[in-house]
Amino acid sequence: MTIWPLRWPTLSLRLRLTLWYSLTLAVTLWIFAGFLYTSLAQNLADEIDKTLNDRALELNRSIRLDTFIARGGRVRLELPNPDVFATGDTFVQLVTLDGEVIAASANLAQQDLPITPEALAATRDGHALYQTTQVGDTAIRLFDAPIVVAGRSIGMLQVARSLQTYRQSLIRLRAVTIFGGLASVVCSALIGSALARTALRPLERFARTAEEIGEARDFSRRVDYRGPRDELGRLATTFNRMLERLQDAYAGLEAALASQRRFVADASHELRTPLTTIRGNASLLQQVPHMTPADRDDAIAQIVGESERLSRLVQDLLTLARADAGLHLARHPVGLRGIVAEVIRQARFWRDGVLVQAGELGDATVIGDADTLRQLAVILVDNAVKYTPAGGSVTVSLVADEGTAVLEVADTGIGISAEDLPHVFERFYRADRARSAGGTGLGLAIARWIVTEHNGRIDVVSEAGKGTTFIVRLPASITNSYQALTST
Repeated sequence: MTIWPLRWPTLSLRLRLTLWYSLTLAVTLWIFAGFLYTSLAQNLADEIDKTLNDRALELNRSIRLDTFIARGGRVRLELPNPDVFATGDTFVQLVTLDGEVIAASANLAQQDLPITPEALAATRDGHALYQTTQVGDTAIRLFDAPIVVAGRSIGMLQVARSLQTYRQSLIRLRAVTIFGGLASVVCSALIGSALARTALRPLERFARTAEEIGEARDFSRRVDYRGPRDELGRLATTFNRMLERLQDAYAGLEAALASQRRFVADASHELRTPLTTIRGNASLLQQVPHMTPADRDDAIAQIVGESERLSRLVQDLLTLARADAGLHLARHPVGLRGIVAEVIRQARFWRDGVLVQAGELGDATVIGDADTLRQLAVILVDNAVKYTPAGGSVTVSLVADEGTAVLEVADTGIGISAEDLPHVFERFYRADRARSAGGTGLGLAIARWIVTEHNGRIDVVSEAGKGTTFIVRLPASITNSYQALTST
């Protein structure tokens, strides 16, 4: 048999606050009422006992020694009238040590106050005794006190009082306490609910605003709160700051998604062109087996060229994918002068008619990855060579400046217009007049990633028709210090 767990209904915060407030008040009132009831009951009981004791003392004081007359060795005691000391709810009775009633107040009628052996024994020993007992249908409080004459007990004085008034008072007190407490709890619950509603109204407004923001995805909205800087004020401030961060994150995400969509579209376009060329030429070679050698060589050359371009594009895409995945490079001291000099020597054969020359080449060592730093130099120099017409020049310089290695690649090429300059490091971005250069459009994006991975900075200065200069600044290391360190 499956036993389903008991699930309590979900209560609103306002209702929970009201219940806790009412429960706390009810417990407090119950404790206070119990203490008040107990204290009042004890005080009333003490007051009854004190009244009985005082009445017994008055009776004892009314008996004087000259009322005792010795005759034949016997003592006769003349007693005061008990009715003088009795009232409507107070009874008086005088008893001998043998338990014989010798006098009683008239309000006792035909009944006697209870005489117990314990009371007689206590009286003989000169002690008083309080008892709560019953006379007929009436509960009484009974005080048994010895009648002491000439230093010895000669009888027992009994003073009793009805407890009916006392018990009725306690009954009324209980009723007032119970009904008053219930009324107080109900009133406090209503007031507490109203106060909770008032206190939580800003939270309800926060919740509505958050729901509207979530549905509309409008993170530019803010919670409107003009109250004091209390808990709700801090909550509103924190919530608005969170919305600011969400707005920035959402804007960044939108930009990233737009960039990704553009990247995918551009990548698809760039990949489609060489693939179309390769497939077209391969199909031509298959369908026309007897074409002329010149046409065959031209088709094969196009397939080889587009294959190389496709290989470079895929490699660049793989590099950027690794960068997006959080790839971090291995870091160790690398001398830049040798890398830059080697790239300059190779670049002199990349294009006829463009002079690639070295400017100032100083010694500079950085902490980084040698392969990617060489790739950085190749990208910048290759980019300069591509966009420099025949007869132009490319100058590469390397200097160490106050703990920074500065690599400059300046050309006298076609330059970059002012509207294109902010976008040169974006993936697949190329100015329209430069598309014939045959690049993948990913080189400068990879260059920026390499510089960023080396905690550096890359800047570009260009003017259309006058040339472009790329400036890379990397944190430099001291070669001599590294050599001294490795030698030890």
